[in-house]
Amino acid sequence: MPSRFFAVTIFTAAMLAGAVANAEPLSPIPPSVPQAPIGHLQPRAPHFSSGSGAEQVEQDQMSAFDAKQHKLDMELDKSLNICRC
Repeated sequence: MPSRFFAVTIFTAAMLAGAVANAEPLSPIPPSVPQAPIGHLQPRAPHFSSGSGAEQVEQDQMSAFDAKQHKLDMELDKSLNICRC
């Protein structure tokens, strides 16, 4: 009986060794953040800061537009004769 157990153990070990030898190697882990192609700029946090010059220009343009629209709205409200009884 012990020789039979020994033979089964040797056979199982040989099968496992063969399976491990035939296994494909593991592929390398891809980087968590893909890198930009060569010649391209990878965006960073400072590019999106709220105090940047481009952001301030856009905010000024929007503020000027909003002020003009508010003035036009007020003129339109004055010209309308709506009874609010």
